Amino acid sequence: MAEFKAGVAATLLAIQKHFTGHQVTTRVTPTGGAHVIIEDVPLGPPYRQASTWIGFHLSDACPYDDTYPFYVRDDLSRIDGAVLRAPPLHGGQTFPADGSTTETRPAVMVSRRQRDQGSFAFESPLLKLLKVLKWMKEQ
Repeated sequence: MAEFKAGVAATLLAIQKHFTGHQVTTRVTPTGGAHVIIEDVPLGPPYRQASTWIGFHLSDACPYDDTYPFYVRDDLSRIDGAVLRAPPLHGGQTFPADGSTTETRPAVMVSRRQRDQGSFAFESPLLKLLKVLKWMKEQ
């Protein structure tokens, strides 16, 4: 059975520490990466939902790889009734989306890719997650 690579394990500890009080579910991938789901993450305006789960994949190259994409609850909707912007919000998705045997959830994909590969070492997966959540709340 696969085990988390060292960079993945260290990242998971940082995420669990930051999200103390939230259920954080992790599943190892065959290559030593992880599927991660954090439950009950505060969301609120501009969305109808006060909270969401958020899921993402940490590759076995973590932390030297972009954490992309993120997934949230499939019933995500705006208070003002406006349609979710696509891109970067894509409904009708599932997480995980890689054909794994892990239990899947219907989801909205949040597509916020970091294109500057040189910044992967400076933008940890936790920082990227926090930036994505901030971006969502500013829409």
